[in-house]
Amino acid sequence: MKFQYYIPLLVLIISCGQGRKMEKESEINTQGAVEIVEDAVADYPEKDKGFDFNKIMAKTKTKTLPHFETTNFDSFIDEGDYEEIDGEALQLEQIYPDFHRDGFDPKVIAMHKLPLSDSFVSVVATILKSENEMETLLVNFDKEGKIIAHQIAAYDEIAEGMSQVVSRISEGNLTVNHIFWGDIKKIEEVVFKILYDGKIEKIDTRNLNETFENFSLINNVLLNLNLDWIHAKTNLITTKEFPDNAYETIVVIPEIVDEGIMYFNLNSHIVIVDNNTERIKYKYFESHKTNGWESDAVRLDEIEINFAPYKITKDKGALGLKVSHFGSSRVNPYSVENLSLFVKSNDKLLKVLSDYAIKDYVGEWDGDCNGEFTGEKRTLIKSTNVTNGYFDINVIKEITYTENFEDDKGECLVTEKDEIKSALLKFNGKTYIETDVNIDADPDAETKSYSEFHPKKLEHIQIENFHISHANDMGKNKIISGLYEPKDGQLVPPDTKNDWGLRLLLLDASNKVVYASKGFGEAYMFEPNFYKSDVSNKIIIICQLAFEYPFGGEAFILENENIKHIGTLDIEGTDEEKYMTEIVEIKEIGDEIVFTLKSDEVILNPGSIDEAKINNNIQYVYKNNVLSLRVNIQ
Repeated sequence: MKFQYYIPLLVLIISCGQGRKMEKESEINTQGAVEIVEDAVADYPEKDKGFDFNKIMAKTKTKTLPHFETTNFDSFIDEGDYEEIDGEALQLEQIYPDFHRDGFDPKVIAMHKLPLSDSFVSVVATILKSENEMETLLVNFDKEGKIIAHQIAAYDEIAEGMSQVVSRISEGNLTVNHIFWGDIKKIEEVVFKILYDGKIEKIDTRNLNETFENFSLINNVLLNLNLDWIHAKTNLITTKEFPDNAYETIVVIPEIVDEGIMYFNLNSHIVIVDNNTERIKYKYFESHKTNGWESDAVRLDEIEINFAPYKITKDKGALGLKVSHFGSSRVNPYSVENLSLFVKSNDKLLKVLSDYAIKDYVGEWDGDCNGEFTGEKRTLIKSTNVTNGYFDINVIKEITYTENFEDDKGECLVTEKDEIKSALLKFNGKTYIETDVNIDADPDAETKSYSEFHPKKLEHIQIENFHISHANDMGKNKIISGLYEPKDGQLVPPDTKNDWGLRLLLLDASNKVVYASKGFGEAYMFEPNFYKSDVSNKIIIICQLAFEYPFGGEAFILENENIKHIGTLDIEGTDEEKYMTEIVEIKEIGDEIVFTLKSDEVILNPGSIDEAKINNNIQYVYKNNVLSLRVNIQ
């Protein structure tokens, strides 16, 4: 008889069999198993069945999801552990094109079902193809027992010991890792979608050893945590070397607990690794039940390591981890960015701030115009006060309320209202907790937001000995930028050897110069940009400076036909396509005018030092006639 079917006894030893892997790389030999079942079926027409498919399936054990399929030779002791079972329902001759080849005598040695759908039947079966080779298949059948599709879920061979396949099977998803051992370990991750009709569709392939620059380090971390790559949500694995300590790297491993169509739950593994030994020095674990690492209608988008200088004592800094979620609803938009802080303690990491929302946005609208939205940004600033050994943390909450509505003409209008609140984070001995309190910012201070506008450009303006680059009509006044031209190679007043170059001028109604700024030297660009608020009579002017690259700008205030220079904004964003004046946000809060950039990272002293920093709400603040740089949480 052609078929011999067996089932294992109770002894199962789960192992990846890596001790058997030799230092030579080879491809997986699957003996001709094909990915598209229909091609194989065409060669072997369906015969009259001598078995009752539904009866066999009723007797087959069902396992839970997600299912990690890692079956290999170490899962069985010897051939005596196998028992004969009725496996005709698998219809192997429709799966293997060379089924009738002499010497090919496959044996089914394990079989179970998975509850992937009520519309079709899913079977996972391990086939002993020879004494040196076995593979496990995921096979989807229709209700009558006809094969819909199949895919290799696991593979092992001991002739050369060079390759292995493992997989993760969940509702709607199949992730298969092809592992190769050679001079280095290589893993090809192939992602399939299990469709509603039982068909299996490949949607992505990538080489993990090429995707992750420090693949070897992550691989050792997984081994030390008793995990494999197949247990991790690989697109959310993140690593970062400490900027002030090149000997340590933080590694974040999101371990899959559950996943399905458009959802997953993850355990948290956060470790610090010695870069030389790849040994874990500090680690932190948190269950999916409490860590908030879940994704459904509100999608978990990103896990980001944050090395902003969170000083919690004079000598100790905390490590930041940001987790971002994004809602998928168009009419109820929602997003949140949560920050957690960790400190080293013996061989562990302690979580001292848990999932504190530093940005959130929520709204409700009709999908056309009418709606209300609230956005809140929280800035953390170290206090000098100490509670239970750790610095208090001041929190500035910048809240923006936005309302969209249609006017009588059917045009969609937008109104915004800004509010500043404050809070205090105090350490209670285990974690930071928030307390409402007034700090440096006045919560009752009125906030005025400035937006850019474009005054009319002027032509045919002439000023003796002055080259005009830009001219703008400000009503009763005119704003001019340019420089005084040397005459016969000599500087002309008001230029001197210590005060020359590009200037900003203010002209009165008769085109008389009533204000001339100091000279700002040479630059390819010195272009005025204008910002105003509907509730203020001030106009902020920023003259963008640039050579081949932008390097900040000079800021002025025009008020009641008077102008003054308030200082230099020595800052740029990291997007080379955008000038600082295109991404600046200006707000007047009480007696302060605050300049911030809409950029995740900024460059301080661009064109000279070029100091890159994470934009943890870095600000230029004009107060008491002084413009100063304010870098938070230091």
